[in-house]
Amino acid sequence: AIAGHEKVIGFDMGGTSTDVSHYAGEFEREFETQVAGVRMRAPMMSIHTVAAGGGSILTFDGARFRVGPQSAGANPGPASYRRGGPLAVTDANVMVGKVQPRYFPKVFGPGGDASLDDGVVRQKFGALAVQIGRPAEEVAEGFINIAVQQMANAIKKISVARGYDVTRYTLQCFGGAGGQHACLVADALGMTHVFVH
Repeated sequence: AIAGHEKVIGFDMGGTSTDVSHYAGEFEREFETQVAGVRMRAPMMSIHTVAAGGGSILTFDGARFRVGPQSAGANPGPASYRRGGPLAVTDANVMVGKVQPRYFPKVFGPGGDASLDDGVVRQKFGALAVQIGRPAEEVAEGFINIAVQQMANAIKKISVARGYDVTRYTLQCFGGAGGQHACLVADALGMTHVFVH
């Protein structure tokens, strides 16, 4: 509100999931909800979560691309973390150049003193590219598009499905991976403003 945004969609993309919320003058609360199959009656913030984060594992089953719901977590983390992890959304961003290892601190690998490994990312996407028959960058972009659609659908569930015109809202971006995807998510929803505090 101080920054001049009255209608906001919260977009918090972290390592394992993305949390989205709706704000139009007041914080929304739920008084009865289900968490992991358990029914709870307690007031809590109304936040919708989907399993799409920087650590969401990328798989190809021979017919289609999948993003998540499994996550590489922080350990072993994505392949680029140098701990033998699987390809994840973060690696797709490394492959397309959105995440550039030379701008990151050297805190990866078993000793916590190495840079992100773009070599293993290129190697793994290269193997997938041969299997799929498309260029490696195109494969990575395809996985990113799937993740973006999952996040956009989560936002539609809390906005469009409830009668709100999401194009009049500002996408409030935060979380460790939010900045890598906020513009793509906004484009997918027809939103014209992204606010990064």
